[in-house]
This record gives sequence, C-alpha cells and structure tokens, in this order.
Amino acid sequence: MLRVNYKPSTSHWLFPPMIMWILAIMLVIMAIERAVKCKKSGKPFFNLKGYRFFIENWDKVKLVGTIVLMVLYFPSMNLIGFLPASIIFIFLFNVLFVGVSQLASIAVAFKTKKFWSNPDFRSLVISLIISVVSSTIIWFLFGQVFKITLP
Repeated sequence: MLRVNYKPSTSHWLFPPMIMWILAIMLVIMAIERAVKCKKSGKPFFNLKGYRFFIENWDKVKLVGTIVLMVLYFPSMNLIGFLPASIIFIFLFNVLFVGVSQLASIAVAFKTKKFWSNPDFRSLVISLIISVVSSTIIWFLFGQVFKITLP
C-alpha cells in the first residue's frame, strides 16, 4: 500500500513534487499526441520556419508585470505571511490583467464622490473582494481544515 510519511511542519513540501510529476506526465502525453498528428499530416515535429514565440503586438506590460509580481510574491510570504501576501498579490494580479489604468479611477471617484457609478472603481473594489475572499478560503481550507502548513 502507498504510504506517505511527512512532518506537519513540512507538509507544504508534498505538493510541488506531485504537481511536477503530473506536469511531466501531461508533457509526455502532449508530445505523443503531437508526434501522432505530425506523422498523419506528414509535417515535421519541430517546424521552426516562420515561427514566432510571441504574437504581434503582444502585451509587454502584462508579461513583465507577471514575472515581477511572481518573483516578489514568494519572498513576501516569508516577510508578511501567506494570507496578507496572497491578498495583496492576487489584487495586484487582478489590476494588472484588467488594466493598470483603472488605478487612476480611484482619484476620480473620490473627487466626484461617485463611487459605484464609476465602472473602473467598481471593478477595483470587486477585485479587492475577490482577493480577500479567495485567499481567506484557501488559507482556511488548507491551513485549518486539512492542516497543511502554508509558507
């Protein structure tokens, strides 16, 4: 029978190897599917002629912003804890992907005193609610219910 031995203080180390194995298996399956498709159509497996990694007019702000936020997220968990770091960074990811220009709507909403009629301000509040609720549910479910330590 399969048995997993772990210490509760290091239980968060269980998931990365499991995820890596799942991703590796999925990569093999995708490679086999690609090989079969290329064999049937008579195309080469690697066709680099005319290949572009990025599509035209790709969003550089979102790519660079995602990398920067992800790099900053991990050390921030050690500094301020899992829950506050997750709330902050999920909110920042939401703002990044919806549009950084929304942040200007905060000043406009306070200046005009029209908060809910301003769609950008409303979107920021919804993003904040989503980040607080989702982070708290994840923290409670994994940290309290399943007793898995979080970084």
